[in-house]
Amino acid sequence: MAGKVTLAARQRQMREFMSDTKNYRFIALGKQTPWPVESEPPEPDETATELEELIGLQRVDFYKYAKVIPNPTSLQKRTGIYYKGLYYSVTQDVNIAMAEGYTDVMIGITFDRDTIEAIPVDVQFRQIGLYDSVNATSDEIQYGISAEQWANKSTADKGMLVLIDNREVITRQDDQQEQVLCCISF
Repeated sequence: MAGKVTLAARQRQMREFMSDTKNYRFIALGKQTPWPVESEPPEPDETATELEELIGLQRVDFYKYAKVIPNPTSLQKRTGIYYKGLYYSVTQDVNIAMAEGYTDVMIGITFDRDTIEAIPVDVQFRQIGLYDSVNATSDEIQYGISAEQWANKSTADKGMLVLIDNREVITRQDDQQEQVLCCISF
């Protein structure tokens, strides 16, 4: 039988991740061409260092501690975040997160209609990645990083791909505010 990582160790990793938000983290969108079976995205390649068919990146603007709600009440369904078939309770208060046994971090980016130039409107994407420790200019932090800008960055300036997630197709809209979320479990 495999050993178990303790709650205290998982919460320490969660706190360290959250306290290190000064490192520039960007969520990248990629993969415009269809999967072989669109309704069944393949498992991500954990050895990948880049997304497939990169479209662009935007700086992470949403960080919260998160915890799965196993049997959500109707109130929890209204106040929680629904992500990949589960409801999550989220908070920015580290004391609540620690006391209630949170071990996940929910991060995301928000598209406010057409304000992010690096990620075009009406583009379809199927892959999301989180890059940590990206060396970005002030314009890239504010407006995002296009695929062309990314291709011209040195490997050292790109930081490291720390999360990759394959999804069913999503289309970036221009007539609504959208949020793209990722959950990291520790």
